[in-house]
Amino acid sequence: MKILALEYGHDVASLDEAMACYPDSSLIRNNDDFYVPNFSNQIVAYAGIYLQFNKIGKCIEPRFVDRYFKEVGCAVKFMAADVIERNKKNGTATDIACSFDSSLAISNEKILVDKTDLQVSILFNKQQIEFDFNVIKTIPEFVATATKYYTVKIGDLFFVPLTRTPMPVSIGDVFDLSLQQRQLLTCTVK
Repeated sequence: MKILALEYGHDVASLDEAMACYPDSSLIRNNDDFYVPNFSNQIVAYAGIYLQFNKIGKCIEPRFVDRYFKEVGCAVKFMAADVIERNKKNGTATDIACSFDSSLAISNEKILVDKTDLQVSILFNKQQIEFDFNVIKTIPEFVATATKYYTVKIGDLFFVPLTRTPMPVSIGDVFDLSLQQRQLLTCTVK
């Protein structure tokens, strides 16, 4: 299983530059807590959704993307912002700052949804977080871009951040995410 993802929000001019692939060891399941790693002093997070593929596909055209998944879940992606900055400055890869173990919290439960009417709610410390619903409409383009590089297989995941900018997190912060008015994910930062 692999996890494909759109990184750095969705304001990137070229989608090709924003795609990433994470190992399955990056997953946090069962509403488990996220533990701040000892190699970073500046953890940030993006909240969003993930799709689970139910067919094998490569170079999928945007108009056919909805044939490749039926279920959507909630997710929170944690990144080490200071490590990203350091590695960018040094001209080295930033993968370790984005795909480290236990850096992507996902809901166990997924919902069969009508892709045209996806209702998402993101609470951060009980405060509603605003996001751009237009991102949901562009999911087919995101997936199509990723499948130019990666073959998706049954069970693979695709993470789409809905928040435009990273949220700085601290110990004690709590994320609560809902889909179709059902709370699916709670993740506490420890």
